[in-house]
Amino acid sequence: MTSLWWWALPVLLLPIWWHRQRRRQVQATPLATARFLPKSAPRQLRAWRWVDIVLLLLRCLLLAAVIAWLADPVFAWRGDTVLAAHGDAIGWFQAREAEWKPDAKIVVRGQQSMAAAMPHLRHAITLQTTVLPAPASTRHVAIVSDDPAPWRALFVAIDGPARYVVDQAPGAVSFAPAGPAPRDPAVARSMFEAWERVHYAPAPYLAPAQVLAADPSAPLHRQGGALRDQLLMALIVVLALERGLAHVRKR
Repeated sequence: MTSLWWWALPVLLLPIWWHRQRRRQVQATPLATARFLPKSAPRQLRAWRWVDIVLLLLRCLLLAAVIAWLADPVFAWRGDTVLAAHGDAIGWFQAREAEWKPDAKIVVRGQQSMAAAMPHLRHAITLQTTVLPAPASTRHVAIVSDDPAPWRALFVAIDGPARYVVDQAPGAVSFAPAGPAPRDPAVARSMFEAWERVHYAPAPYLAPAQVLAADPSAPLHRQGGALRDQLLMALIVVLALERGLAHVRKR
């Protein structure tokens, strides 16, 4: 919606209209001796001074800077880029894709999390990632059950980077299944996985090295704010120059 502010550019005609109106405001003061002079048609000539021209330009530039600051423009100025991935670098790039030139080459290096759905981007992205094994970890649990032996055997049989130690430590996470241990190992495993999702965040799935093809029909996302500080500084400078020159013109 901020791009609709560009429709306000016709207001730049207001300073031009205002300066033309000021030129027409000329006061005529009759002189007592004018009756002895021969009658002639009055002619008024007034040339623009350089101060008037510069002041007009500054006021037009001031309005243009205000409109640009409100419109929050995004320009494609970035070229070939290598992104260091430490999370979701593709999502970060997708939110700011409008800042890159159409022919820019994008390379992502590092550990990139795999998105749930394949992203649709206008730029092709080369993933130079290496999937590292998950670090080994030890998790302490305490079993609260009338029949803890089957559950204890389940924790011992778990194979993976996370190793579970069953103890009675005060800092252990309690695993309290309702009722006796089920005889079906699949049911017991599903109960354990549901409990694990509640107490431990799932490990992210890292994307393998690949090339994400460009999609010319993909929507071009833009995230404003990249030029707002520069535009605000330019607005302050132009306003200071306009006020100073307007004061000089009145003297």
